[in-house]
Amino acid sequence: MRKEFIIAKKEIMEILQNKSSLLFTVGYSVFFSVMAALGVKKFPETIDTAVFYIPLVMGIFFAYVSTGRIFFREKRDKIIETLLCTPVSLRKLWFGKVLGAAIPSYAIAIFSAFLIALISSILLKSIIFPSLILVLHLLVTIPLFVLAAVGLIGFLYLLAGMKEVRIAGTVIFMTIFGALFGGLGLIGEGYRISLLIEIALMMTSLLLVVLTGYLTRYLSKERIVTTIT
Repeated sequence: MRKEFIIAKKEIMEILQNKSSLLFTVGYSVFFSVMAALGVKKFPETIDTAVFYIPLVMGIFFAYVSTGRIFFREKRDKIIETLLCTPVSLRKLWFGKVLGAAIPSYAIAIFSAFLIALISSILLKSIIFPSLILVLHLLVTIPLFVLAAVGLIGFLYLLAGMKEVRIAGTVIFMTIFGALFGGLGLIGEGYRISLLIEIALMMTSLLLVVLTGYLTRYLSKERIVTTIT
């Protein structure tokens, strides 16, 4: 098994062992999914908007929490110093940790989408099938978007000093949320997600993943160690 996948598996197991954080996020997902489904019952035409935004927001929320635990805590507790002594490149270490945070976050997003569709179907007494655009959104765009967010925040956590990382992570998190909810105005009164919006979000996410992966070449073990204190 490749080293980055071993690291990812370790991070996933630790995330799953953190019961309080996991239950908190699942509880939020259930709450917002139920509220979204109640809105769909009243306005059935909003189903696309609900499935587009709620899973994405829940995935990003859990990604932010997980990334802080994986990167910031290990840097604060100086665990990262031990990891830097292992024969693993910084890029593989970064990517393994990013996967470890992104995979559970994506699972939370899919869980939210499933809940919205299930509860909406029960309330409307009709089985709801996602459109092809939403299938693309759930299977491609959301994992890319989550991966981009986790990768960028994780990169900054490794690069910046202890005082700056919290501010940088919060700024990125708030910027993403602002962009997502600001994007509601682009949908219009038809409550339909256009293919153009979907492709734009997908390509932006892919670009950020590639760009952040490229920027990891500028990380160095010496620089990371000097930012711990």
